[in-house]
Amino acid sequence: MKKILQILMIVLMLTACTNKKVPADDPIMADGKQYIQMIKDYEVRKKNVSNTNDNKEFDAFLDKVFVESMESDFMTMHFNVIDYKKYGIEKPPVDLGELSYAFDEENFKYMKDQLDELQSFDFDSLSYRQQYDYEALEYSLYETLADLCYYKYSFPISTGSCLPENLISNFTDYTFYDLESVDDYITCLKDVDRYFDDMLKYVDDQAKDGLGPLDSWIDYTKDACAGVLNKTEDNELIASFDKRIEDIEFLSDDQKQKYMEENKKIVLEEALPSYQKVSDAIEQYRGKKKTDDYALCKLNKDYAELVYILRGSNNKDLEEVFQELKDNFSYLEAQYVSCFYDEKAYSDYQKASDGNGNMSLVGKDCLEFLRLNLNAYFPDLGDVEYTVEELDPDTAPSTVIAYYWPSPIDNHNQNIIRTNPNNMQPGYETYGTLSHEGFPGHLYQHVYFYKTNPHNFRSAIGFIGYTEGWAVNAQYYAYQFADIGSEYAAAAMYFDDAYYFILYSIIDLGVNYFGWTAKDIMKYFEEESQLFSFNKDNAEYFRSFLIEMPGTYCSYGIGSSNFMTLCEETKAAMGDKFDYISYHDALLKNGPLPFNILKGAVDEYIAGQ
Repeated sequence: MKKILQILMIVLMLTACTNKKVPADDPIMADGKQYIQMIKDYEVRKKNVSNTNDNKEFDAFLDKVFVESMESDFMTMHFNVIDYKKYGIEKPPVDLGELSYAFDEENFKYMKDQLDELQSFDFDSLSYRQQYDYEALEYSLYETLADLCYYKYSFPISTGSCLPENLISNFTDYTFYDLESVDDYITCLKDVDRYFDDMLKYVDDQAKDGLGPLDSWIDYTKDACAGVLNKTEDNELIASFDKRIEDIEFLSDDQKQKYMEENKKIVLEEALPSYQKVSDAIEQYRGKKKTDDYALCKLNKDYAELVYILRGSNNKDLEEVFQELKDNFSYLEAQYVSCFYDEKAYSDYQKASDGNGNMSLVGKDCLEFLRLNLNAYFPDLGDVEYTVEELDPDTAPSTVIAYYWPSPIDNHNQNIIRTNPNNMQPGYETYGTLSHEGFPGHLYQHVYFYKTNPHNFRSAIGFIGYTEGWAVNAQYYAYQFADIGSEYAAAAMYFDDAYYFILYSIIDLGVNYFGWTAKDIMKYFEEESQLFSFNKDNAEYFRSFLIEMPGTYCSYGIGSSNFMTLCEETKAAMGDKFDYISYHDALLKNGPLPFNILKGAVDEYIAGQ
């Protein structure tokens, strides 16, 4: 199978991008529109809850899907699987992947053939677990096929997806499993120059097609390159590599020294000059595009819709999505305001805001508190192993507090929370971030699902609105069991920490889908918000900001809004029978799903109570 374009590799694979208007009869865009409609029309099937007899032929098909997805790209394989030979995976070429500004007809055909093969199976012949696998894969293929048709809209040096910046994360988070994996790292590092040459050609071809980068994207990319170039001997690619090599037990001291010298030579003589080349080359595009040129609603309304479908893992009409965002933001805002009308709640809120009580916890202490107390709302996880590793304070990104690096499929104890010592300060931001990344957020959700022994292919697909929405909602519950003292105070702390996800999503949809001007932003918040107002300068800033990186916050905002709505609907349906622990099990046990399929799982749960 031809390699899939990996702009973000293992990190985040969906980017909200834009394009100039295309002819209405563009056949590729017409195919994309058809698949968007298939997503919108997707009907969730009734499952046979009691059927545990797996269809062997179907699992063999899923085995093939998994193996071929891992064979499509080296970095994807490395971060998902340790012992690739055990799974019959043929190791792909050890490089950083392909970049080509062209419609990938071969991959499009491959995905269509995979969809046809999937749909050749009789759904009713599958076990309950397999029926969810079927729908997850089918829906994911519709998303992929639609997205492939809008290939022109992936911008490798945009603010929301800066490939030179993301590449650093892939190298610094790369795990050394054995001698082969160390050699593979060195091979990939040597490939940076070739990869950046391909990227620059991609950007140039894109610019010739009328899709050159915005000045803000150029500035962001140059800043990212400068962050790499500002240090030489103590460069992150050297310091991080040396630290990890020193900790390896399977290398002798002589081998360690040899690898460190080789890595340093490649970084200084090849990688850093490549970053300088990128920084210099992209300057030629400055001043040629205006921010308004990239407002999605002005360029391609169909793709605008797809962006929010992909980001939100959501196939509802966007008018309904917007109304849910509006309603849920109003609810959270009202809880926040109520805190200030309750003397005790306000006192509790102030103490927590000052970093008292459990808000004083940081790092492993905070994560352990979260892990030991999550059973108030969530099912027991059982034994779970994880490590907390500090980023180098000299090279850690200034905006990062912590992040989770998920375990590969063949070692679910290899869970890593990376923390930034520069930002690991007592207070609600650290507490909220660690609950988002750790317990009961990403780490908890990932491990809980994989303890159900899902098919391996599930690691090859993802629904970012589910995973990020889950982690944002996890922050809400984490404040509830933080012993802040008052429910209103806990809600206010959550609002302080996470309100902007929904706020930005409202403005994003307003600007990029409904065509809001700065005046429209000002008018909306004047009429709808108790707390927020925008003057012309602020409204213009947010409008430009969200045109430049559309959809980026919507996986968090639309995802968490969907979880909020689903919970309230379930409470209304179940009344006194509602139980958080069993409800959250229903959300978790079938893994990440688009919300229409997840709603079917919740309906099963309600019917079974």
